[in-house]
Amino acid sequence: MTRLAVACDTTLLLYLGRIDRADLLCTLFSPVYVPEAVLLELDMGRLIRRDTIEPRELDWIEIVRVSEALIDRLPSNRLGMGERAVIAYAHAHHIELAGLDDLRARQLAEELDLGVVGILGVLLRAKRAALIPTIRPLVDALIVQGFRIGSDLYQDVLEMAQEGISSC
Repeated sequence: MTRLAVACDTTLLLYLGRIDRADLLCTLFSPVYVPEAVLLELDMGRLIRRDTIEPRELDWIEIVRVSEALIDRLPSNRLGMGERAVIAYAHAHHIELAGLDDLRARQLAEELDLGVVGILGVLLRAKRAALIPTIRPLVDALIVQGFRIGSDLYQDVLEMAQEGISSC
Protein backbone atom coordinates (compact mmCIF):
# COMPACT_ATOMS: atom_id res chain seq x y z
CA MET A 1 0.00 0.00 0.00
CA THR A 2 1.45 3.35 -1.07
CA ARG A 3 1.15 5.89 1.70
CA LEU A 4 0.69 9.57 0.90
CA ALA A 5 1.92 12.40 3.08
CA VAL A 6 -0.70 14.38 5.01
CA ALA A 7 -0.65 17.66 6.90
CA CYS A 8 -3.17 17.26 9.74
CA ASP A 9 -5.53 19.77 11.26
CA THR A 10 -6.81 19.71 14.82
CA THR A 11 -10.13 18.02 14.08
CA LEU A 12 -8.64 14.82 12.68
CA LEU A 13 -6.26 14.38 15.59
CA LEU A 14 -8.80 15.44 18.21
CA TYR A 15 -11.63 13.14 17.18
CA LEU A 16 -9.56 10.17 16.07
CA GLY A 17 -7.82 10.50 19.44
CA ARG A 18 -11.15 10.59 21.25
CA ILE A 19 -12.19 7.29 19.68
CA ASP A 20 -8.69 5.84 20.22
CA ARG A 21 -7.96 5.44 16.49
CA ALA A 22 -5.31 8.07 15.80
CA ASP A 23 -3.12 5.10 14.81
CA LEU A 24 -5.01 4.97 11.52
CA LEU A 25 -3.22 8.15 10.47
CA CYS A 26 0.27 6.66 10.70
CA THR A 27 -0.86 3.40 9.12
CA LEU A 28 -2.48 5.11 6.13
CA PHE A 29 -0.22 8.15 5.67
CA SER A 30 3.47 8.88 5.87
CA PRO A 31 4.74 11.26 6.92
CA VAL A 32 2.07 12.88 9.09
CA TYR A 33 2.86 16.57 9.48
CA VAL A 34 1.34 18.61 12.30
CA PRO A 35 1.90 22.38 12.38
CA GLU A 36 2.74 23.98 15.71
CA ALA A 37 -0.51 25.99 15.51
CA VAL A 38 -2.43 22.69 15.65
CA LEU A 39 -0.45 21.68 18.74
CA LEU A 40 -1.50 24.92 20.41
CA GLU A 41 -5.16 24.30 19.58
CA LEU A 42 -4.92 20.82 21.07
CA ASP A 43 -3.15 22.25 24.14
CA MET A 44 -6.14 24.57 24.62
CA GLY A 45 -8.49 21.61 24.25
CA ARG A 46 -6.55 19.76 26.93
CA LEU A 47 -7.51 22.52 29.38
CA ILE A 48 -11.14 21.48 28.87
CA ARG A 49 -10.65 17.73 28.42
CA ARG A 50 -7.53 16.19 29.86
CA ASP A 51 -7.86 13.18 27.56
CA THR A 52 -7.20 15.31 24.45
CA ILE A 53 -4.50 13.73 22.30
CA GLU A 54 -0.91 14.94 22.74
CA PRO A 55 0.85 14.67 19.36
CA ARG A 56 4.25 15.43 20.91
CA GLU A 57 4.09 11.94 22.47
CA LEU A 58 3.60 10.19 19.13
CA ASP A 59 6.83 9.25 17.38
CA TRP A 60 5.13 9.11 13.97
CA ILE A 61 4.13 12.79 14.01
CA GLU A 62 6.43 15.32 12.36
CA ILE A 63 5.88 18.68 14.03
CA VAL A 64 6.47 21.54 11.61
CA ARG A 65 6.84 25.29 11.97
CA VAL A 66 4.84 27.39 9.52
CA SER A 67 5.94 30.99 9.22
CA GLU A 68 3.49 33.87 9.35
CA ALA A 69 4.82 34.94 5.94
CA LEU A 70 3.81 31.58 4.46
CA ILE A 71 0.34 31.85 5.97
CA ASP A 72 -0.01 35.44 4.72
CA ARG A 73 0.47 34.20 1.14
CA LEU A 74 -2.86 32.38 1.30
CA PRO A 75 -5.91 34.01 -0.28
CA SER A 76 -7.96 36.06 2.17
CA ASN A 77 -9.98 33.79 4.48
CA ARG A 78 -11.56 33.54 7.92
CA LEU A 79 -10.15 30.18 8.88
CA GLY A 80 -8.61 29.28 12.20
CA MET A 81 -4.87 29.41 12.67
CA GLY A 82 -4.49 25.62 12.60
CA GLU A 83 -6.39 25.27 9.33
CA ARG A 84 -4.44 28.08 7.72
CA ALA A 85 -1.14 26.58 8.87
CA VAL A 86 -2.07 23.16 7.45
CA ILE A 87 -3.08 24.61 4.09
CA ALA A 88 -0.06 26.92 3.87
CA TYR A 89 2.36 24.12 4.76
CA ALA A 90 0.79 21.58 2.42
CA HIS A 91 0.72 24.08 -0.43
CA ALA A 92 4.27 25.36 0.04
CA HIS A 93 5.80 21.89 0.47
CA HIS A 94 3.71 20.05 -2.14
CA ILE A 95 2.18 17.68 0.41
CA GLU A 96 -0.28 15.30 -1.24
CA LEU A 97 -3.12 15.75 1.25
CA ALA A 98 -4.45 18.29 3.71
CA GLY A 99 -6.33 16.64 6.57
CA LEU A 100 -9.29 18.98 7.03
CA ASP A 101 -12.96 18.66 7.96
CA ASP A 102 -14.14 22.28 7.96
CA LEU A 103 -15.99 23.02 4.70
CA ARG A 104 -14.43 26.44 4.14
CA ALA A 105 -10.96 25.05 4.82
CA ARG A 106 -11.56 22.18 2.39
CA GLN A 107 -12.76 24.62 -0.27
CA LEU A 108 -9.68 26.82 0.11
CA ALA A 109 -7.39 23.79 -0.04
CA GLU A 110 -9.11 22.56 -3.18
CA GLU A 111 -8.83 26.04 -4.75
CA LEU A 112 -5.07 25.68 -4.23
CA ASP A 113 -5.16 22.24 -5.91
CA LEU A 114 -4.50 20.34 -2.71
CA GLY A 115 -5.95 16.92 -2.09
CA VAL A 116 -8.17 16.81 0.99
CA VAL A 117 -9.11 14.06 3.39
CA GLY A 118 -11.35 14.34 6.45
CA ILE A 119 -12.13 11.98 9.29
CA LEU A 120 -14.76 10.10 7.32
CA GLY A 121 -12.35 9.75 4.41
CA VAL A 122 -9.73 8.35 6.77
CA LEU A 123 -12.24 5.78 8.03
CA LEU A 124 -13.25 4.83 4.48
CA ARG A 125 -9.59 4.40 3.50
CA ALA A 126 -9.02 2.29 6.61
CA LYS A 127 -11.91 0.00 5.74
CA ARG A 128 -10.77 -0.34 2.11
CA ALA A 129 -7.29 -1.24 3.39
CA ALA A 130 -8.85 -3.87 5.72
CA LEU A 131 -7.51 -2.05 8.79
CA ILE A 132 -10.98 -1.98 10.31
CA PRO A 133 -13.87 -4.39 9.67
CA THR A 134 -16.63 -1.76 9.73
CA ILE A 135 -16.84 2.00 10.01
CA ARG A 136 -20.33 2.34 11.50
CA PRO A 137 -19.24 1.84 15.13
CA LEU A 138 -16.44 4.37 14.67
CA VAL A 139 -18.72 6.95 13.04
CA ASP A 140 -21.23 6.42 15.85
CA ALA A 141 -18.43 6.85 18.40
CA LEU A 142 -17.38 10.11 16.70
CA ILE A 143 -20.95 11.39 17.00
CA VAL A 144 -21.02 10.48 20.70
CA GLN A 145 -17.80 12.49 21.09
CA GLY A 146 -19.41 15.55 19.52
CA PHE A 147 -18.45 15.19 15.85
CA ARG A 148 -21.20 16.63 13.71
CA ILE A 149 -22.47 14.74 10.69
CA GLY A 150 -25.77 15.19 8.88
CA SER A 151 -28.04 12.18 8.43
CA ASP A 152 -27.61 12.26 4.62
CA LEU A 153 -23.81 12.21 4.90
CA TYR A 154 -24.04 9.47 7.53
CA GLN A 155 -26.03 7.31 5.12
CA ASP A 156 -23.75 8.19 2.18
CA VAL A 157 -20.64 7.18 4.12
CA LEU A 158 -22.15 3.88 5.19
CA GLU A 159 -23.16 3.19 1.59
CA MET A 160 -19.64 4.01 0.35
CA ALA A 161 -18.36 1.55 2.95
CA GLN A 162 -20.95 -0.96 1.74
CA GLU A 163 -22.57 -0.90 5.16
CA GLY A 164 -25.99 0.40 4.14
CA ILE A 165 -28.52 1.03 6.86
CA SER A 166 -30.79 -1.97 7.23
CA SER A 167 -34.51 -1.46 7.42
CA CYS A 168 -34.97 -4.16 10.11
